[in-house]
Amino acid sequence: MSNKLKVLASSGLLVLTMGLAGCQNVMAPAEAPQKAPEVMLQEGLTKLSNTTSYSYNVDMVGDLKGPEGEKPELVKFNMNMNGGVEAKDPKDPKLNLNVKGEMSADADGGTGELAFRMNKDAIFLNLMSLEGKGSVAIPEEMKAQFINKWWTMPIPPEALEQLSMSMASGSEANMTEEQKQMKKLVEETKFFKNVEYKGMESVNGEQSYHYTGMLDEAAFSEFVAKASEMQGQTVSETEKADMMKAFEFMDFSGDFYVGKDSGALNKGKGTITFKQNEDKSSPSGTVTVEFVISNINKPVTVEVPADAQPIPMEALGGLM
Repeated sequence: MSNKLKVLASSGLLVLTMGLAGCQNVMAPAEAPQKAPEVMLQEGLTKLSNTTSYSYNVDMVGDLKGPEGEKPELVKFNMNMNGGVEAKDPKDPKLNLNVKGEMSADADGGTGELAFRMNKDAIFLNLMSLEGKGSVAIPEEMKAQFINKWWTMPIPPEALEQLSMSMASGSEANMTEEQKQMKKLVEETKFFKNVEYKGMESVNGEQSYHYTGMLDEAAFSEFVAKASEMQGQTVSETEKADMMKAFEFMDFSGDFYVGKDSGALNKGKGTITFKQNEDKSSPSGTVTVEFVISNINKPVTVEVPADAQPIPMEALGGLM
């Protein structure tokens, strides 16, 4: 399988995992919905894809061991992302993103925290903290000039249009033909198998149906192939076979929640387990992602920092 296809498949699985996140607040048992579990989960994913705004919280933890004889031997990371996004008006997109995490590769690594804002006029960025560990050193000049300060850069009209289209959701009126095709493909693909109803649980105050399930590798591989073709990439039968073989050493299972009132997928928890292959040339370990969705279709407010300074592009260039 080509590197580009591997990246697309891995990214797709990760994004899918992040969209299916979890909670364990058990409520009193409730009667199972009349629709089949597979249908409920698919409709929940479709309903979520049709939202125009929401708040999100993502926790991602990874513990991986590299291929035998290669460096790094151990890679670990722990990351949180939270904020809100609104794409109701293509001329007025809104995004709040806060990222905080740590990562290590054997004895090296680092920690950092970032705040990002975007409205129709500009982007705002604050690198709140950045520290290295081991052989990773952050230049003191960079820390003094950039850390814990708000910076801003205007968004040119043509760039705003591109950003708006990439964020398009909800109404198809704001989507390109490719995005409409992708949306239809997502809605028609049944990503999970062995889906079972487990009961009713509370998710952000909304009673929600709790399901468990496993990734359907064949359906996901076909989705990746079709998505690639939509982007002008041809996926050969050999590459498809390689992708299916890769799934022999990777599993995904999770808990998924569909709101009783909203009908949308609102929480879940998924774990990707990597198993080392026969010649030990592949990584092993786990990546666990918990994703929480709230405030569905509610307005998002972007607070503009009053003290934001223009990003000094010349200084950045000197540090790169």
